[in-house]
Amino acid sequence: DKLPVENKFLVTIAPEAPPGIHDARVMSRLGISSARAFSIGKLVEQTKTVANTSIATAVKLPMNGICNAAMTKRAVDFYSFEGKKGQRVAVECAAAGIDSRLSPVVIIADARGRDLVVNRSGGVIDFTPPADGTYLVKLNDLTFQGGERHFYRLALQEVAGNAPVPQQPATTSVSAVSWPPQGLSATTKGTE
Repeated sequence: DKLPVENKFLVTIAPEAPPGIHDARVMSRLGISSARAFSIGKLVEQTKTVANTSIATAVKLPMNGICNAAMTKRAVDFYSFEGKKGQRVAVECAAAGIDSRLSPVVIIADARGRDLVVNRSGGVIDFTPPADGTYLVKLNDLTFQGGERHFYRLALQEVAGNAPVPQQPATTSVSAVSWPPQGLSATTKGTE
């Protein structure tokens, strides 16, 4: 049994819960809280438990896995993975889509830390290693903010041939709604 920790909640997820973004709320004698998003996925998950702000301390990412972490303030978080020549991999840092304040900058680098691909706008990096070896993923906030509200899910997935690049589920902002809603014809007439 786990001992209670002040201001933290233990969430149990049923094994049959579908993958995706889900909302959690707390109901107390004072009312109900705002929703907080959490992710359920099918990939192997790990949580960063050690400092990883240098090449020497890079956390190893398993292929087809996710690392959950909070961004280190005023630093770069380093991860490493083994790549094979010609093997397509997708690297994605989920942040805004899971209600994080992080504005991720994701860089794929060689084993010595030299940048190969830089992504400052979010989304997935579709990368094919030029040779067998160790590659780095360098991750920081655009303005080098960090802490518990700057959390992220860093995914590394193998992509088969010409298959579409996989993306992690994300929330959609209200401003992203358009007409007609998906699945509804623009000419649908209402009933009176």
